[in-house]
Amino acid sequence: MENTLEKELFRHCTQLRVRTWEVDWQGVVHNSYYLRYMEIGRVEYRRRYGYDLSPDGTFNDGLKVFVVHNSVDYRSVAVLDDLLDVYTRVSWIKNSSFCFEHYIERNATKEVLATGKGIIVNVNPLTNLPEALPEKFVKEIIDFEPKCDLIR
Repeated sequence: MENTLEKELFRHCTQLRVRTWEVDWQGVVHNSYYLRYMEIGRVEYRRRYGYDLSPDGTFNDGLKVFVVHNSVDYRSVAVLDDLLDVYTRVSWIKNSSFCFEHYIERNATKEVLATGKGIIVNVNPLTNLPEALPEKFVKEIIDFEPKCDLIR
């Protein structure tokens, strides 16, 4: 299967090591863990701006988001103790939603293990209903991601 994401577009990377509980009876990382790796990449992406998660699930800048769609394309397998590079970027921003793209590779060989996308919606922290993304958030992403499409 051909890779459709361009690695050069990814400016953020988080490293993770495969743990024993992530490996299934076949000796490979269970497919569901790739979604966790992507989520870790998303949270660490926000941390690069200095934001942390609060106990109520919002970021300390007040941003509260829900994942409304995830997709993963599996390319190869990871095994116990592999060091993984989880690349994360924002590819587009709309009024209340945005899209994270992910590129996961084995650090030692640079072999692509999975690619994926997650569509995220900003919600009001009190009502959990969609609301427009703060302009500060949009500006931070656009300044960091030169190839991010602003669709409004």
